[in-house]
Amino acid sequence: MTTIAALRTTYLNGYLHRTDGATKPWGDAECNQYLTDALVQLWPQVGLYANGDVATDETSNLYTVPASIERVARIDVLNADSHYVDRVSNWRAHDATKVIVKPRIANGATLRFYGWKRFAATGSDLLTDLEQIVAYAAASMAYGGLAAELVNSQRQQNLDSGRVVDYPTAIGMASYFQARYTAGILNHPNRLHTGPRAAYR
Repeated sequence: MTTIAALRTTYLNGYLHRTDGATKPWGDAECNQYLTDALVQLWPQVGLYANGDVATDETSNLYTVPASIERVARIDVLNADSHYVDRVSNWRAHDATKVIVKPRIANGATLRFYGWKRFAATGSDLLTDLEQIVAYAAASMAYGGLAAELVNSQRQQNLDSGRVVDYPTAIGMASYFQARYTAGILNHPNRLHTGPRAAYR
């Protein structure tokens, strides 16, 4: 389990060539915010696998998606002994929290929902192999923020004289780290996807 502070000290400080406690061009609090924003940015491209159960109801086609899931990928049917017996092939979203399953399924079974949920903004459930990728996105945001500061100033003020960055360099660094982030999540196994279905959705 990681934290925002750990992501900052382990990865982001190195990418930005800064030390904790520095105030320019980025302070600790600013770096923390970029990391939090980067964690939020993961969704809905990459998420955490999740599942949850709902008892069948033969009187209705409408089921509430378990709170542990934000995007449904598939629904299996389990019998009273919790053994897999079938897969729901004919379902579609009703609204943000419910799905319609067709046909109706007799009582006594369980619908097991599989899907994804977003990572916590604190990084507490972030996968280890995503830590570096999140830091890439945060570094891109940091350089983007620096570029905005340079655009809005008459001169490169309040920057350490030995490490002044001009606007084109800041934009270039922002693009570089964004490209590293994009490449990192492109083929990640937790990237959200849904397979082709022939059934009506």
